[in-house]
Amino acid sequence: MGTVGIATMAAMLVVMAVSAPQPDSAHDIQEGARVTLVDRDADIPAHPAPQDGRVAFRFQRGSAALVLAVDIASGWIQIRGQRPDGEDAQGWIIRRYVHGALDDAGAPPPEKTVPGLGWCPAMPSPNPYADGTLRLATWNIANLHARDGESTFGPPRPSVRRDTTDYQRIRCYVRLLDPDVLAVQEIDGEEALARVIDTEVYDLHMSRRGQSRDMHGRQNTGFAYKKGLDVSRLPDFSALDVSNGELRYGARIRVAHGDTHLQLMSVHLKSGCVGNSDQGRDCTQLLRQIPILEDWIDEHAAGPDPVIVLGDFNRRLNDPSDAVWAQLDDGQPANADLTTITDGLATNCRDNRFTDYIDHIVFDRRSIALVDRGSPRQLNFRDADQPHWDAISDHCPLAVDLGRP
Repeated sequence: MGTVGIATMAAMLVVMAVSAPQPDSAHDIQEGARVTLVDRDADIPAHPAPQDGRVAFRFQRGSAALVLAVDIASGWIQIRGQRPDGEDAQGWIIRRYVHGALDDAGAPPPEKTVPGLGWCPAMPSPNPYADGTLRLATWNIANLHARDGESTFGPPRPSVRRDTTDYQRIRCYVRLLDPDVLAVQEIDGEEALARVIDTEVYDLHMSRRGQSRDMHGRQNTGFAYKKGLDVSRLPDFSALDVSNGELRYGARIRVAHGDTHLQLMSVHLKSGCVGNSDQGRDCTQLLRQIPILEDWIDEHAAGPDPVIVLGDFNRRLNDPSDAVWAQLDDGQPANADLTTITDGLATNCRDNRFTDYIDHIVFDRRSIALVDRGSPRQLNFRDADQPHWDAISDHCPLAVDLGRP
């Protein structure tokens, strides 16, 4: 047998070894649990998917980790933990590398005592990641009102009404994502955002758009950002409202990342024109917003700060023939050469009924150079939460990590 044949057989044996059912059951490990990894001579191999024999990297032996998912059929467990170099990473491991659950010191947060929220992660640190990573995320939280039982839109098609547990459940997903900066859309205001954000960890900044005539609340854009970051709040980009109060403003902040400052804007463009079309009132309004947004991007692309626009564009920008994307991404000036991190990214939201993104994170030529290209992801909701999906949101969060400049 030749060298190639021996190598192929060796690889097959590795795959068979890690694919074999594990004698220890994974049923005792739950999503959201904090666990410790076994302390052995070698670090723990991490794989890209359940039953995939390739080793993508290794987790630090004996370290703590957070359980993100459990594949019951194979017994494999997805965790977020620490690599030997100290960097945060996520990957799949087999059950025997989990030593056990961590004992929580002191009483759990009140929301963790609510039935169905035992998976909720602990409150994260208000400081950015020690390795210099900056995690950005965007989430349309679907008509988030400030008070229990209140609807932003009334009859004949009222928007979602939430109870206390619904707000707490959304908070748990924010913790699971653990972003440094979270751009948000469809938020009534700071009071509403504080219902789902740990204000001990994050500062909040919301746009100041007024309440329109047919709404009981408001749909504002905004940000939550960790208190340990150096952030400047900037004036709303109200020019996106091309309809005398009907459309949303852009919320803006400037974030220090190493020696670089990033210009960030959270947007929610006109709905009803998601396809490559220019027909109808909705498309007319959206197409009036696009040159205004393009001018803002071009102006700042010519300035000293890299540009990132996050939010609900209400448009399938990744369609190769999309006229809106062609207008935004015209490459003039040179730094306005744009990239969406959703391009080529598989959808992973709820039941995946919608296969194309309308939420995006858009980078200019300078900011895309900071992106960890393996980090873009969409955070799906737990299958166990399916009865509550509508009360969480009809959108799922998008996230991406920026490396140290």
